[in-house]
Amino acid sequence: MPARAAGRTCGRARVYTYCAYVVTLSAVTASAGRIVTYLSQGIGVADRPDLYGFPLFLGYLGVTTFAMVRQALRVVATRRAPETLRTPLHEALGWASIAGSVTVIAFALGGWSDISPILLGLSPIGLFTGRGMLRLMRNPGSERMGWFYSHMGSMLGGGIAFHTAFAVFGAPRLWAYETAGPLAVVPWILPTVIGIPAIVVWTRYYRRKFNPVARPADARSA
Repeated sequence: MPARAAGRTCGRARVYTYCAYVVTLSAVTASAGRIVTYLSQGIGVADRPDLYGFPLFLGYLGVTTFAMVRQALRVVATRRAPETLRTPLHEALGWASIAGSVTVIAFALGGWSDISPILLGLSPIGLFTGRGMLRLMRNPGSERMGWFYSHMGSMLGGGIAFHTAFAVFGAPRLWAYETAGPLAVVPWILPTVIGIPAIVVWTRYYRRKFNPVARPADARSA
């Protein structure tokens, strides 16, 4: 029974991973294709920054999603030898997440448009992702169960990115609806508003579970 359950879990993890890779490839491809289309039509960034904001965010979201899902898998695979987590590719992904956030922030501030507040609100995800990846790679094994916290946070973060991409780009096309006015911002921020507190709550829960505070009686007997 345990082996069968473990097999089902591994199977779900593989499906999740393949979905993440497909989302990343499609997001980056669609982002680049849309930007090339605008340029070929003679529409410059300065002319319509709002048009370029969507594909830029989509590409950034794809790269960050890939980084988070790969981090979630790598920390599990290297938990018994955490020093092997650091590879040139994995480190490059961490820096790519940070660079993506910086690019989105610079774009939002440099070409202010209606989408700029949303870009600024969601841009820190890549900064936190990349920083966490680099910190764990440079200080392997420095925290008890650190690999687990990174795995859980990365998987939940990947879920935030998945749901954001679907809510913003997929759902309106699938069900043929459009949000306007103040409600237009909801699909952009709702996954983050739900997901970030969930990461904080679950991380705190497992930190207390894995690192229980010694009770007074135990401390006196020690």
